[in-house]
Amino acid sequence: MGLAMVNQKLAVLGEFLVKWGGTMLVTFVLISTYYSCVHVIAENMYDNPTHIYWLTLVAKLIILEIAVNLACFVYYARYNSVTYWHRKSCVADLRVYAEDNEAQPEVEYACAQPTVERHLSWEPANESGSKFCFTCNKEAPQRSHHCPLCKMCVLRKDHHCFITGACVGLGNQRYFMVFLFWCAIGLTIAMPHLFFYMNTEVAYWYPFGFVYYIGPIAVVRWILGYVPFSQACFSTLFSFAGASLITAGGFFGMQVYYTSQGYTMYEWHNLTVRATFLGDGENMGERLRLVFGKHWALNFLIPLPWNLPVLTPAISDSLFRVRSKVL
Repeated sequence: MGLAMVNQKLAVLGEFLVKWGGTMLVTFVLISTYYSCVHVIAENMYDNPTHIYWLTLVAKLIILEIAVNLACFVYYARYNSVTYWHRKSCVADLRVYAEDNEAQPEVEYACAQPTVERHLSWEPANESGSKFCFTCNKEAPQRSHHCPLCKMCVLRKDHHCFITGACVGLGNQRYFMVFLFWCAIGLTIAMPHLFFYMNTEVAYWYPFGFVYYIGPIAVVRWILGYVPFSQACFSTLFSFAGASLITAGGFFGMQVYYTSQGYTMYEWHNLTVRATFLGDGENMGERLRLVFGKHWALNFLIPLPWNLPVLTPAISDSLFRVRSKVL
């Protein structure tokens, strides 16, 4: 009995670390980078207080953007559910909506920019059936994929992000992309400050001093008593910040590329999906509005959760192929 309880507690702890461990690590790196650049490095790097003031202001703005979009990403991960989008945007539901609102045929339905009349007049190009998810015990659209960590079928799944602790899907992809954008901007500003401090205060007097920029080497030297704890901390932070910049910038670039092609990362690298389904949207505008909603560029300044993804008839047919035979 005692062993069973221990295993249960370890399982709960493991699940917690898998879900939130990456998020806690990123949060720690961002807060440490902000504090180091603004409260430690800036005083040594700048003589003019005005420069420190503007650096602090910009840093606070970037941290706010990152925190808000990360919170929105985690919260709206629940809206990746196939069930939610069936209820909200499915073509079959549009028919019911139109029958109940015959006096207002031009009213837009929820997140769809085209009118209900356009959706009902759309003729699907392909009548492929659905697939059955044995875990959820229900039929699901072909372009949904079950996530064992999120415990649901995710519509238009991109990937499960261990750093943010949730799947990237139709309901929250915009926040993921904006989160990556501001992380890349913030780390791009922070890296020269960290490099200045490392080059002047930590490793400049050592032969081949650049070796001590690497966090693990500095930690080992601290354990052996060769360097102070502060050097090990800054070397580790410099390594984490550099790796995070490469990761955030790389992932943001990939997200932009896949979005411009009308696919997610999972679908782009799945040749079966690419052979069966055309990329969403007929042009770049439709593809951006599918991810960000109307006024897509404003999402990079302030989240617009009330502007839901815009689904054209062709995109609806592709996403909800499971309903096409019912109609």
